[in-house]
Amino acid sequence: MRYPDLPLPPVAGGFILSRHLNHSDPLLAVSHFDPQKYHDGLAVEWDIPLPARLQQAVSKRRAEYLASRLLVRSVMAELGIADFILTNAADRSPCWPAGIQASLSHRAGIVVVAATRQPCAVGVDVEQFMSETTAHETAELLMNEQEQHLLQTLPVSFCAAATLLFSLKESVYKAIWPQLLQPMDFPDAELVSVDFAQQRATLRLTQDFSGCFAMGTLLEASFVWRDTQVITLITHRL
Repeated sequence: MRYPDLPLPPVAGGFILSRHLNHSDPLLAVSHFDPQKYHDGLAVEWDIPLPARLQQAVSKRRAEYLASRLLVRSVMAELGIADFILTNAADRSPCWPAGIQASLSHRAGIVVVAATRQPCAVGVDVEQFMSETTAHETAELLMNEQEQHLLQTLPVSFCAAATLLFSLKESVYKAIWPQLLQPMDFPDAELVSVDFAQQRATLRLTQDFSGCFAMGTLLEASFVWRDTQVITLITHRL
């Protein structure tokens, strides 16, 4: 996976700082935005109504919603679906168009969307590097002993490696949930290999979910670093 490098049309006003995509499969798009430049008039201007649950939310949350919906609309247009507005199911999961497998993640001024028409599960995640303190405090919850040893072999700091692992497991969850509607915990998938040069990783399910996600199933992932952020992507044929 490479960082998206094809620019989408610019958006005036200063709220959206940049928008890029890759014509890969899944299609991957990234948008950077400035939450400080958000105002509710943008939702009206772009015809992306804020749902009732966000009417009283803090400005940061409304900014994330608007930036993510704007990028999703552009990605769906690339796939031939015009004027799409992403909504959420009762469980808060995204409601994608029929025939589209997709995933969305946002964090601290960045939105990432991955989408495909292929019959595969898709999970994408973006994370800011956690601090060394957080990495060590969450290690017992996040990783087993084998994973901890594996992370210590990577040519990055432990906090960066722990963030990569966290993001990979978040991507696994996002790939599995729309298919099975089953929750999972961090130990339910374990990291078994990382090719840092190729930016590839493999995880194995340690619990038996169902269908294409039985215990022992190997899930292939890719990742990319950008400053103090990591993006991870899981795809799995259904």
